[in-house]
Amino acid sequence: MKSLKSLSTLAVVAALAAPGAAFAASAEVTFKNINTSQSATYSYTNSGEAVTYANAEPKPLTPVPSGGTNIYTVGPITSLVTGVHVRYTIGSKTCVFHSSFTGTPSGNNIIPNWTKSADSSGGATCTANITYTDSAQPFNWKVTFTIK
Repeated sequence: MKSLKSLSTLAVVAALAAPGAAFAASAEVTFKNINTSQSATYSYTNSGEAVTYANAEPKPLTPVPSGGTNIYTVGPITSLVTGVHVRYTIGSKTCVFHSSFTGTPSGNNIIPNWTKSADSSGGATCTANITYTDSAQPFNWKVTFTIK
């Protein structure tokens, strides 16, 4: 009986983790270039940023004019993990933004977790805010990245 229950749990976890599973989180990304006098240039310099670009629809606009906003969707990457990694530059100012969804199997459920961060350099002011999460499958979320 115990091995039958273990086998059943394993089958559920495998089904949830399989490509094309019943859920796969996507992020709606809103990028805002506010309080600047120049356009912000989108670029990618590492594999995480390249994967984000490859999975974005439509592709991120570059440049984003001063006062402009760009909205695109990223994901899903896999059924249990979706990450957004983007980089915007204005002159010597750079913002590197990250946001992710991770689903942790727990019995017959998935425990969702979303993160966000903004790293700045060159005098940039960078903020990341998660503005919406769907606590039910497919666990989509919305994140706003801002450069000032």
